Amino acid sequence: MVNNKCIKCGAEIPVDTKFCVDCGTKVRKEMDEQIKKSSPFIQDEAQNILRTRFAKGEITKKEYKKKKKVLQK
Repeated sequence: MVNNKCIKCGAEIPVDTKFCVDCGTKVRKEMDEQIKKSSPFIQDEAQNILRTRFAKGEITKKEYKKKKKVLQK
């Protein structure tokens, strides 16, 4: 699974983690904000990843809809 970095401390964190394992910073909201502000290509890629994760059963339908709504704003 692809890892991201914490915005505050730079530690690597799993994609689905809501809080940094090192400093405790809430990271999901910040990552969603970064995706919204990014280029259309990155937004399309994020939507493709989201669809793939839903198809594989890695996230629930409720999570899929919530994250899709965030990407479309």
